[in-house]
Amino acid sequence: MELRHLRHFLAVAEELHMGRAALRLAMAQPPLSQSIGRLEKELGVKLFERANRRLTLTRAGSAFVDEARASVRHADSALHIARAAHNGEAGEIRVGFVSAALYEHLPHLLSRLREKYPDIRPKLIEASTNEQIAALSRSEIDVGFVHPPLGTDERLDVHDYAAEDLVAVLPDDRQTHGVTLADIAHHGLIMFPAAQGPALHARIMDTFTKAGLDVRIVQEATRALTMLSLVSAGLGAALLPRSTQRLMFRGVRYAPITGVSLPAWPLAVIAKRRPRPTIVDSVWRLLDGRPDAT
Repeated sequence: MELRHLRHFLAVAEELHMGRAALRLAMAQPPLSQSIGRLEKELGVKLFERANRRLTLTRAGSAFVDEARASVRHADSALHIARAAHNGEAGEIRVGFVSAALYEHLPHLLSRLREKYPDIRPKLIEASTNEQIAALSRSEIDVGFVHPPLGTDERLDVHDYAAEDLVAVLPDDRQTHGVTLADIAHHGLIMFPAAQGPALHARIMDTFTKAGLDVRIVQEATRALTMLSLVSAGLGAALLPRSTQRLMFRGVRYAPITGVSLPAWPLAVIAKRRPRPTIVDSVWRLLDGRPDAT
């Protein structure tokens, strides 16, 4: 059964006039009549009654209308999706992310994707920077939100965001003032593992050393939510990007750090350089803020 025969049938069923249906389809009437005849022969039933120059649907024809319309609609949808996928405007995009991306930049990307490319389906995968670089190399993710600097020789496109200031996260003591490095050191530090971000880890610890403070790392954690949970349990204090304050987490308080300048928390998006799937280019244009992405 050919799709064009279904389209011809629907036009005739809706017009109930062969001439008007032919005009609507921009074709001559004889080929249209032949198309309906072939469809009826293939189905083995009459779809139209022809009497006194009038067309009416038979019972079989009436029953066939909805299914024919659904088939055409599904075929049109499949055609649209196939063309959109070819143009990088449909399909699945696998997005890796570190937890720091959750509070601003990842939601912004997802919102823009829904607006610009509603047929692109993001699959989100939370992983550390090093895990994402390895996954990107194995083509297991398409783009990734990571913490620079990147310890890899992989040829990557990199879109940097403005680095965020760090804030202290402490057990909630009902205070509102800022805290010093000494205050944080007194609590003990809940810190991400050095392997997760070697450069940033080293710079943070060096800041304590230069201040003459011997800070003890009481617990390591790879996720911001884990750190917040540990802080709320009174295990220590943590240093997290300012955007984390959007999380209203019971049992903790956020405080600015006074008297010292800590290294900012960097964030970037990475992807393999071309050649790469067109869908990655579509997402990258949204990240890169090019005029054709709006």
